[in-house]
Amino acid sequence: MRLLLLSLSLSLCCAASALAGVADLRELTRLQFEKTPLQIAPSSDGRRLYVMTEDHQLQIYTLAGDLQGQVELDPQVDQFVPLGPQHLLLQKTALKQASIALVEISQQINISSAPVLGDESAPVTIAVFDDFECPYCAQAVPLIKQVVDIYAGKVKLVFKNFPLGSHRNAQYAALTALAAQRQGKFWEMHDLLYANYNKLNPQKIDELAAEAGLNFDQLKKDRQDPQLSARIKQDMDEGTAAGVRGTPTIFINGRLLPDRSLNGFRQLIDDELARLEREKQPQ
Repeated sequence: MRLLLLSLSLSLCCAASALAGVADLRELTRLQFEKTPLQIAPSSDGRRLYVMTEDHQLQIYTLAGDLQGQVELDPQVDQFVPLGPQHLLLQKTALKQASIALVEISQQINISSAPVLGDESAPVTIAVFDDFECPYCAQAVPLIKQVVDIYAGKVKLVFKNFPLGSHRNAQYAALTALAAQRQGKFWEMHDLLYANYNKLNPQKIDELAAEAGLNFDQLKKDRQDPQLSARIKQDMDEGTAAGVRGTPTIFINGRLLPDRSLNGFRQLIDDELARLEREKQPQ
């Protein structure tokens, strides 16, 4: 009987081994730190990595390994826990204390050749990384335009392309919109594309271009210009470096907008206007 049980046990072990999957571990990115890390943790949305170093610095990296910024921590902080996309729980074990902190990084967004809506000299820039087939982007358009109207002369809207690979017509739509910019009709094309975001295909996009009043011969020529494809790629590279992973992602003077509501816009814009006003005051 004991021999039979032993035989059955060995058979089950062999069967379990035969059914086990093959695991594979591939290194995707290697981060090389200049300072010794004491703790590393991702933000809750997975967009960045927080690194606490031995000299009490909190460094913020993209998942690609680009250092976005750093800030000095209280030396009493010995642990941290990400609570949200921009919040950390900072623990001071020796003092039996903890605090919640907001982490903000002001990104440098290149707007030199991007389409602009509003007063180009406005002190506050709303930079939107968008995809013309994205339903969430389409839903955000009326609110963003409302904000530009409310803050007329104080805010300008800048469009940055971030066509997602899952949207087969987004790249063609982005090329068409940039070609329309050369004819002075970017925002007309922008509005038509978003009004029809769920119906887009090459034929529909061309119909919308005709509705916008574009010169079709010039449109076809410009869409084939490699400079426009390069601009889209540059926008996407800049967005990725800034932590953009989905659309719409909105920055206000380089600060990520976490709350895409009217109140969320107001809070961040008013904060920026107040900051700029303080900077004007003599020291």
